[in-house]
Amino acid sequence: MHGLDLLLARQSHVMVLRVLYHADGPLTGREVERRTGLSNRGAMLALESLVELSAVRRYVEGNAYRYTLNPDHYLVSRVLKAAFEAEDLFWTDVRKLVRKIVHPRPMAVVAAGPLARDETLAWGRMELVMLFSSGRSRIRAFASTEELREAIQDRYGLPSVCTLLDVNIMDREEYDALWKRVAREGILLFGNLP
Repeated sequence: MHGLDLLLARQSHVMVLRVLYHADGPLTGREVERRTGLSNRGAMLALESLVELSAVRRYVEGNAYRYTLNPDHYLVSRVLKAAFEAEDLFWTDVRKLVRKIVHPRPMAVVAAGPLARDETLAWGRMELVMLFSSGRSRIRAFASTEELREAIQDRYGLPSVCTLLDVNIMDREEYDALWKRVAREGILLFGNLP
C-alpha cells in the first residue's frame, strides 16, 4: 500500500491529480500539461510517478497515451475524491463564513486577487471586496473585519484583505482599477453588483 506521502509528495502530483479528477474523460499528456500549467517534463514526470503508484491509469488510444484516475485505488477513491470535493466547496464555505461574521450584511461580496485567479495557488491571499448600501453600514461592518480576517486565517490558513465600499463611493476614480480587476477575475460570493 502506497501512503499519502508518496502520492502527494510533490505539488506537481497534486496538480495532475486535480486536473484528472475534474476531467470529463481521459486526457493526453499534452492536455494535462496545458491544464496544469506545468512544463512538459514536469507533467510527464508527475504522470509517470502516479502511474507507478497505480493512482493513475495509462493506456494507448490511437498514437497517444491517455491518462485517467484509477477509481479502484484505495487512496484515490477514499481520500483524494473527498479532498477535491471539499476543495470544490471552498467558496461556498467562505460565503457562509462572511455571512456569519460580517454585520450588517453587505449587499454583495466578491472574491478577487491571487486566490480567485488560481484556486490552486499554494500561498494565495484572499481579497474580499464588500459593497454596502450606505456609508453608515460600511463603517459599522468595519468592526467585524478583524474577526473575519482571524477566522479566515484560522480556518483556511490564508492571509486576507477586505475592501469595504458603499454605493455612494464605489464610482470614485480611485476605485476604477479595483472594479476592472473585479470584472476580470472576481468570484461573486453573494448579492448583486449595481
